[in-house]
Amino acid sequence: MRSSSDDLLEIMKTLASNTVTLQQNIMSFQQKTRSSIHNLEKQMGQVASSVGKMEAQINEKFPSQALNPKENVSVITLRSGKELEEKRSK
Repeated sequence: MRSSSDDLLEIMKTLASNTVTLQQNIMSFQQKTRSSIHNLEKQMGQVASSVGKMEAQINEKFPSQALNPKENVSVITLRSGKELEEKRSK
């Protein structure tokens, strides 16, 4: 017949074993998380670089210049519904 001290010792051994396994799992999870975060940081840097290049290309193709909208307008409609037509003189 087993004594209560033998049962307690067996419980303690199981608890210690489970604790070690849990710690190993936590350490593995932390390492995977660090690796994932590092990869995400790297990818975000690549995305930022690509967006910067795209913005540079867009700015080269469409330089920001003040536009004169009157050159492209033939009729202006007011809120009241009245239409204004501008006579062009060249």
